[in-house]
Order: sequence, then structure tokens, then C-alpha cells
Amino acid sequence: MTYTVWKTRLTQGNAFDNADVARCYAHRPPYAPALLGRLLELAPGRNQLVDLGCGPGKVAVGLAPHFAHTLALDPAAAMIDEARHAHSAPNITWLHASAEDAPLPDRIDLVTAGTSVHWMKHAVVFPKLAERTDLFATLWVEAPPDPRWDTAYRALMTDWLGRIGQIYDPMNFPKRILDYEAWLDKQGHETFRVPFRQSIDGYIAQMHSTATFSRARMGADLAEEFGSDLRDVLAPYASDGLLIFDTVSTLVWGTPRRYAHGTES
Repeated sequence: MTYTVWKTRLTQGNAFDNADVARCYAHRPPYAPALLGRLLELAPGRNQLVDLGCGPGKVAVGLAPHFAHTLALDPAAAMIDEARHAHSAPNITWLHASAEDAPLPDRIDLVTAGTSVHWMKHAVVFPKLAERTDLFATLWVEAPPDPRWDTAYRALMTDWLGRIGQIYDPMNFPKRILDYEAWLDKQGHETFRVPFRQSIDGYIAQMHSTATFSRARMGADLAEEFGSDLRDVLAPYASDGLLIFDTVSTLVWGTPRRYAHGTES
């Protein structure tokens, strides 16, 4: 595999519709338990939950025991297959569909979306939600490089992304997630910081769950080289084979709008 081929593959297909990517999602840091607890405090009712862009089901599975019905949907068949294989809760319906096209219940107590929200067509999704719910929440987890390895990690990422003409800009991703807020009457924004332990292999695997660094796009040789370089950066900071660092879970909630702010006629 060459860098040119990797760069070309970044523009092709849905990176998340891949069995290896779906399996690697298990290595992403979990949401803070306090965040899920806060969501339950906010929900006005406990009949219907809808999780958009559910991936392998982390949010849906965490919240479903508290709702009568849960609809979890994702446009990637591999994600839905992984979720169905791993979770068999009788009150969860797993649906292979996009948020734009999925048939949704007439009334929903809580709609959730993880980092998937920035992939959606907001002008299609939010008017659809506004007809059905008063509470939409998006949540995501960040694992910023620990200060001990931050400089070396940034150098590695800058180098690797530069090989395919990209710029390492970790500050830009949260801004992309928040683009949807024009379609939300925002009610709150909270963060939850918790310590997390992870093996170096797990850390590398979660990198392969991303759109850019999926093994299917990189190819086996480049993926192995990237993993080796990342291991060299992280190994000096592992204790008994484990990295210990903080993760930050973010929760934003509000009421979805039929029109974006500033566009009402």
C-alpha cells in the first residue's frame, strides 16, 4: 500500500461500514457513567429512546435498561451486525438505516447521538426530530494525549497525516461536532473527567476505529508501521503494560429546531 492509495481511499465509501472498524470500537474509551446518569435525570419520560448513529451500541446499551423501548440505528451495516452480535437486550431494536431516512416513532422521550452527529445532514435530521421530541442530546469522549507524551504524540500525528496531505489539528474536531448547534435550542453543556487505563495494544486498536486510520483504508503494511511508531511513542509511559490517562466526556442537550437559528422566514 502506498500513501497515494491510502489518501484516495479516504474519499471512498463509508469507513465505518467495515467489520474491523466495528470491532475496534470496543477499544474506544467509554462514556463517563456520570454522563449517562445525567442524561437519565434530564429525560422527561422513559418510554421511547432513539440513538442515532449508534455504532456498536455503547450508548443504547447503557441507557436501554431505563426505557421501555429503544431504537438504535446506524447507516453502517457492520456496526449494526456488531451490535446485534454483542447485545441481545429484548427492548432494543437494531436498525440499519441513516438518521435522514429511518422511520422514527411519533413521540420520543430522548434522542441521543454520539460523534456521529457531524456526519448527518442537519437540515434534514433536525426538522424531523423537532416533530417528535423536546430533548436531543449529543455526547462524545475525548482522550487528549497525556502531558507526558503529548509532544512526541503530536510530532507522530503531524508526520503521519502530513504524508497524506492532512494537517494535525486536534482543536478543530470539537468545533466540527458543534456545527449542529444552529439547529438546537441549547439548554446545557457539561463535561465529565475520569481516569482511564488501557493497554498499548488497545490504544492502537482504537486508532484503527477512526475513519482516517482504519486498517481497510491504510492497508496492512502502513497500519503495521503506524502501530509500531505509535507503540514506540507510548511504551516509555506504560506501567505494567498499561497507560493511565484522563478522558473527558462531553454532554450537550436541548430542543431540536425546525429551522436553524437565523434562518426563520
